[in-house]
Amino acid sequence: MLIALLGVALVTATGVVIAARQSHSEPTADLSREFDPASRSGSRIDGLPTPSSSTDMSLAPSPTQSPSARLSPTSSPSPTGAGSSPTRSTSPTRTTAPATATTGSPSSQPSINAYITGYSYFDDTPPGSADLANPVLHDQAGGTGTYADPITVAVGHSVTGSEDVLDWPAGTRFYIPNLRRYFIVEDTCGDGSTPQDGPCHTGYPSSATTWLDIWIGGQDGSESGAAQCMDAITGTWAVLVNPASTYATTAGDVYGSAGCATQYGNVAIIG
Repeated sequence: MLIALLGVALVTATGVVIAARQSHSEPTADLSREFDPASRSGSRIDGLPTPSSSTDMSLAPSPTQSPSARLSPTSSPSPTGAGSSPTRSTSPTRTTAPATATTGSPSSQPSINAYITGYSYFDDTPPGSADLANPVLHDQAGGTGTYADPITVAVGHSVTGSEDVLDWPAGTRFYIPNLRRYFIVEDTCGDGSTPQDGPCHTGYPSSATTWLDIWIGGQDGSESGAAQCMDAITGTWAVLVNPASTYATTAGDVYGSAGCATQYGNVAIIG
């Protein structure tokens, strides 16, 4: 239902490093959502940022905490849908480095490069709500970002006849080192009867293998503040799929009364 799209040190199959901030730097237009309970589809498409595939990505700064363990390449999982190159002209101002999948302590962790955007209380459907389409741990979009209470994330989906298939199964967990928070698939992003023809199923940068639209909150902040935060976190970032529970977390909304979450780069700190 959800569909607003705006937006480790593990080295991943594309650059993450393990060591022991629901959007980003481009969207400026308001987003809208619609949800059809019968089909579990949603919409949050207008104004979504879509970077140019030619955007130069340079590695984001990494924290200096220790311990750290550099990982070796491993195969990366992929969503059920395949993305194509972006079709929108708006380009993000943030430049981030593609991560590369790695393995290492505490365990082999499949990782990917994901295009991260965000949606908030202000542009959910209906606006001023935290409704979601595929509840798993939460009745409404939310979470604190810990392993036990991961934050809601929306993914693209495809509708064929009466069948609605999510790009990532509901309940899939992710860990985003840049935000030091865990996330869980509980919502969909995509509009109309053929959501597979648009965000978030397709249209992400060639440097990414999937699009994740994370819930940033916003109930305790302002609409303008939420928009700025979504802009700040947008970009291609390293993401761990089905991660271990041992990574460092900074619990709390990605955006709230304290402002936008701190960003740490593609470094996964072991907590």
